[in-house]
Amino acid sequence: MRGATRRRRYAILVEAAGDGRGARFARRRAGKPGPRFADIAKVPDWLSAEPGEQHRIAILAALLRYRRAIDAELSGARLAALAAAVGEDLLDAACEAPAPDRVNNLPLPQPERLHAEGRALLHAALPLPFAQRFPDALDDPQARDLAARASRIVAALA
Repeated sequence: MRGATRRRRYAILVEAAGDGRGARFARRRAGKPGPRFADIAKVPDWLSAEPGEQHRIAILAALLRYRRAIDAELSGARLAALAAAVGEDLLDAACEAPAPDRVNNLPLPQPERLHAEGRALLHAALPLPFAQRFPDALDDPQARDLAARASRIVAALA
């Protein structure tokens, strides 16, 4: 990781953790972990992206999560509705990307639910120091992998 990227990620991490003296004391009293050096590498690039790009990353992360369900979908009308709702470029990108390593048997949600599902994935991927700003931050490695893949693909599509 280069110096400028590391400094930008560190600034985002410190801002999210609320690292003032009072915040550090309250966190220690509550037994919550503070930011660690390893968390800098986990700070996602999508946090500093424009809202429109964050929206696309969230949708693509959800599409990648449900990749196996998309592959199994036989209804052309349902796939057409999905492409119309999320954008054909994102659906094509999700279908061309390698399927996630971990197999899940989740059914494909309705297209209008994909953004919320993707947003939840992005938040679950965040390191624990972000829990103050994003209560559903879980430091989930599988969610972090999907979010990172989605972020790289959206950047490549731009």
